Amino acid sequence: MSLPQNPFTSSTIPSMKKSPSLEKEDNQMQIENVDRISKLPDDMLLKILKSLSTEKAVQTSLLSKRWEGVWKQMPYLFFDMKNALKVELPLAEQSHFIAQLITKIINNHNGNLERCKILHMTPQTEDGTLETWIRSLIHVKHTKYLELKGFRVNHRERARVLHLPPNIFSHPMLTSLLLSRYTFESAHAFNNCNNLIILKLYKIKVAVDVLNTVIASCPSLKMLVLEIFQSSRSGCLKIHNDNLKFVHLTCPEIDNIEVSAALLDIFSVHGIELESGNNIVLDAPRLLQFGRRLWKILQSLPHIIYNISCDTQGNEKIGHEFVMNIENYSMVVFAILAVNVDMMNPKEVYMLKQVLDAWARDLQVLNIFFKDNDIHKKEGESSIDGIQNKWQNCFLSVDFRVRSVCLHNFNGLDEDQFALAASFVIQGKMMQSLMIETFSLPANKKLAVDIAVEKLMKLPKGNKNLNIQYI
Repeated sequence: MSLPQNPFTSSTIPSMKKSPSLEKEDNQMQIENVDRISKLPDDMLLKILKSLSTEKAVQTSLLSKRWEGVWKQMPYLFFDMKNALKVELPLAEQSHFIAQLITKIINNHNGNLERCKILHMTPQTEDGTLETWIRSLIHVKHTKYLELKGFRVNHRERARVLHLPPNIFSHPMLTSLLLSRYTFESAHAFNNCNNLIILKLYKIKVAVDVLNTVIASCPSLKMLVLEIFQSSRSGCLKIHNDNLKFVHLTCPEIDNIEVSAALLDIFSVHGIELESGNNIVLDAPRLLQFGRRLWKILQSLPHIIYNISCDTQGNEKIGHEFVMNIENYSMVVFAILAVNVDMMNPKEVYMLKQVLDAWARDLQVLNIFFKDNDIHKKEGESSIDGIQNKWQNCFLSVDFRVRSVCLHNFNGLDEDQFALAASFVIQGKMMQSLMIETFSLPANKKLAVDIAVEKLMKLPKGNKNLNIQYI
């Protein structure tokens, strides 16, 4: 990692006498070419380095003495061995050389790290290099967010067994861990991982009982993402954790799953075929209040069940960004989404808009459950006849199309709920149908729903073939 030498050195440029006018121009050029960037404080230089790759950031140390140690204060390091490979050089030699450079950079870095990501080859898993990196990054650099991904040079390579000593991931500063393309034979590395808040395991080969031990060893988890392949079908995956807010499962080879999480707001599945929900047990009070009704109606499990909520400061709950990243569901073609939303909470409405925007082209069925609230409308508020524009502008920029929308717990007297339904009808967001679920409503509310549905039918339809019906 060295910069090319400047061919235009003083020894290569012939000497010549300059006229006064040329000397004046040179003086102006010298003034204009003053290196003002190097005079900036370290925090400003670090902001510049954040836009560069780790390799380019390290190379800036060759620019001048001022830049020599700036990169060592960077809050993150990212290494991708795949991009550093050269076709014409022996693979084994390259692997060893690049790994040595990574080790040197980690050791030369000053202070703690906020985040580190390493994409490495198979030899580092086998020769102890990966363990050395993990020890340095977690126990010396106190890295908060660590991502380790193995990659195969050819498709015949198998995911290597991750042999690590007990408790290596149990450090109080490590809060987020992502591991990809490994085989787990034991859970020792996760012993006493009370520190982990986020755990993501991608393309992992592991027995169900080992995976259960890994999960049980991380009692503080709020976010759990599992993409498990080549697991034994025998046994039951057990996720019992009352701190969990978000769970995403891609476990096509695991037949039986139990999830018990008192605070779970988002349950997401991918690649799991369920027959009437018989092989999954979900004990999540915040989701079951509308999840059970879904299963009765659909006889299947949606890809995402989302109880939209935010904290007291209005911040999005953990997992919201994951749901909005459609790449996490790359193989889902016809998605089924169920959301629970409070239409009187502007932040929740905005979060719903974000989700619909993210799933604009991949949504097949959208189930919206309206949260109950006892807040009465103030006198002087607009009537239902004049409020269909209330949410129309909010969702006007969302270019999503969905086969059908089903509204649950729809209150015909609630202006916010009616406004959302009206905006969908007017903008033609639904290709086939808008369904209003009424069988769970008490008799005294059904009359108001009937009146509201009649008003919806009279609205100008963006899709003339739209069918509005009860279920």
